[in-house]
Amino acid sequence: MRAVAVIGFKDSGKTALAERIIHRLKARNLRVAVVKHAHGGLTPPLKDSGRLFNAGADLVVTVAEGAVEEYRRYDAKLWEVISQVRAYDFAVFEGFKTEFPGARIAVAGDAEEARQLTSPLTVAIVGPRGRIGGGISVPIFDPVEDADKIADYVLEKAFEPLPGLNCGFCRYGDCLKLAEAIARGEATHKECTVLSSKVRLRVDGKSIELNPFVQEVFRNVILALASTLKGTPPNPSTVEVRVER
Repeated sequence: MRAVAVIGFKDSGKTALAERIIHRLKARNLRVAVVKHAHGGLTPPLKDSGRLFNAGADLVVTVAEGAVEEYRRYDAKLWEVISQVRAYDFAVFEGFKTEFPGARIAVAGDAEEARQLTSPLTVAIVGPRGRIGGGISVPIFDPVEDADKIADYVLEKAFEPLPGLNCGFCRYGDCLKLAEAIARGEATHKECTVLSSKVRLRVDGKSIELNPFVQEVFRNVILALASTLKGTPPNPSTVEVRVER
């Protein structure tokens, strides 16, 4: 899965840009997931399913033809959400301007905003060229006139985001620094000890990211248990375990 974060300050036009990008990605027959960061908390509309959630329900699922709406009381971390959307072709994250461990495209209204939003992971600035001016190290696109160019550029520059666990086991120490090295072409995803893991865990269909210590625990315990069972071949290359309650 490749991904990009659309970042910017409040009311800068992030949602409008994300909408244009999503529309063009879908035109390329990609399966697209979207994750939006709601800074002020989530306030469901005061009708139908929103009323039921605001009444105190822990989970509300509304089923309609071709779509499902879900509200759940859950404090999800960014790394958990990244893990959940890895099965899609592309993910668009709106927000997470300081923590997203992948490519970012910044929406800026002037040169100062562009400067504040530029980081080693910023691949482009979207905004009025006349107000942003020069001195920016990445391309500047107009949000409306360059919509198709933006989508093409996003597909070119986006890469698979790092897990965001910041386990500290790679030589860069955390996911943001490794992501910056990947963006510079100085590292690859193979250096991520989580993504390169040979141990995979899925719970109710959801992939669970494992740091190297937990990987080794699972690996050693499962291989040791399997080796004691009659019929297990010596030195198996793969062991699969499925547990149901």
